[in-house]
Amino acid sequence: MTLNARNYNNKEMLLFPASIGDYLPKDHLAWVIDEVIEQLNLNCLYKKVSMVGNPSYHPKMMLKILFYGYATSRFSSRKIAQSLESDVAFIFLSGMQKPDFRTISNFRKNNTKELAEIFVQIVRLARKIGLIELGHISLDSTVIKASAHRDNFYDKEQLNEEERKIKGILSAAKELDDKEDKIYGLKLRGDELPKELQTPLKRLKKIQEAKKNLEEKSLKEINLTDPDATFQRQNDRAVRPGYRAEVSVDAKSQVIIACDVINKRTDYDELIPLIDRVEENLPEFITKESVIITADSGYSSMDRLKELESKGYIDAYIPDAKYQGKKRGKKIDEDSPFHKKHFVYNEEKDFYICPNNKKLTLRCRRKEKSGAMCNIYQCHECQRCKYFGNCTKSFIGREIRIYDNRDVIYRMRQKLDTIEGKKIYQKRKIIIEPVFGNIKHNLKFREFLLRGLYKVKAEFRLIAIAHNIGKIAKVLRQQASHKTELMSLPAT
Repeated sequence: MTLNARNYNNKEMLLFPASIGDYLPKDHLAWVIDEVIEQLNLNCLYKKVSMVGNPSYHPKMMLKILFYGYATSRFSSRKIAQSLESDVAFIFLSGMQKPDFRTISNFRKNNTKELAEIFVQIVRLARKIGLIELGHISLDSTVIKASAHRDNFYDKEQLNEEERKIKGILSAAKELDDKEDKIYGLKLRGDELPKELQTPLKRLKKIQEAKKNLEEKSLKEINLTDPDATFQRQNDRAVRPGYRAEVSVDAKSQVIIACDVINKRTDYDELIPLIDRVEENLPEFITKESVIITADSGYSSMDRLKELESKGYIDAYIPDAKYQGKKRGKKIDEDSPFHKKHFVYNEEKDFYICPNNKKLTLRCRRKEKSGAMCNIYQCHECQRCKYFGNCTKSFIGREIRIYDNRDVIYRMRQKLDTIEGKKIYQKRKIIIEPVFGNIKHNLKFREFLLRGLYKVKAEFRLIAIAHNIGKIAKVLRQQASHKTELMSLPAT
């Protein structure tokens, strides 16, 4: 395919050594990245190269240096540009070309959609070389800090106050300009903005955009630096502006086979979408007779588990929060003798009887914030009951919510309580935790550089690709341990 791009050949022969790559060991990560990208179909990038103007840097070369940067904890485009001048691996992968940091940054920002396609190709390559088995898949999420400060969150009232202050500054400055114009005359056109007011004006524009977003998205607060970032909490730690990175991981070699980033505070809505992405990335997934899926309680909801049951080939092990809390020794409301599980249902007349033989009749049917549908039953005899104050303190009477699909939670608990269920669920942490450990501690990726949900999705795909390439490099080294050269990859 003919491209309007600079000639690129990082295997070009030199007087000594034979090629730049000869400076690197044959099992070096740069060689693996080089070979992986050579196997990919990059038409999605090639068709974006302009046929007019100055030749662009070759997309293949830009991908290689970007992937190697993320695989070696150099996420900043400036650090990558600096490494192109001094790091042999970068010099090899770039073919001695030196795109500046802005070119690297723009390539990363302008190819977010294409990176999703490339991620899938690398997943399928890992499947071809035997790294993915699709026997047991584990789902989880981790909070990654946004490129935004927690003090930059504003609610509607604070935005209005900030807008009034800045408008006051600009108004006072205009009055002063008009006064000085009358005294000193007009040397300028009269509509130039003084340099000292450029920052307040930009901030005013940002505040007005934030107010618009706040109303359109029905938010309580918004961050001026990154409007898509939300306060996130993980493992009972302090809240911070960030996103939730979602992953599906295959048990065999801990390869990430699907990923996404969300700005919601909960995971349960992501259970089905994550599995759907696995089906899209690896279509042979749905032909399996049985696939084990494990996830923590954050992914448990009655409606989602019911939907999962309709996928006949999936054998899921996902505890609900109350079940998991009890297993960890926490006291839960189900331990109370007045919990709704002790209320007896009369199916013929559609009412419940409480432990003190009082009747609860159907009051209404309602859709909860989570989207779950439930029937609400209420008792009107509570104030005369000897257990008033223990069972309920409400003067209008005790009410219980009976959710649709509640039986799926109890079936899941029974399955998790079996010997086999316990054994399977114990493997979840062994599969998923090392992946986040590698990303956050080995690769040192703890904060997004890009801003906005669309862009951070692409950035996380880059780190997922870096993680997966590390897995591919490991298996190739093992296969080639008794040979002098790295094993070749199969063509995609």
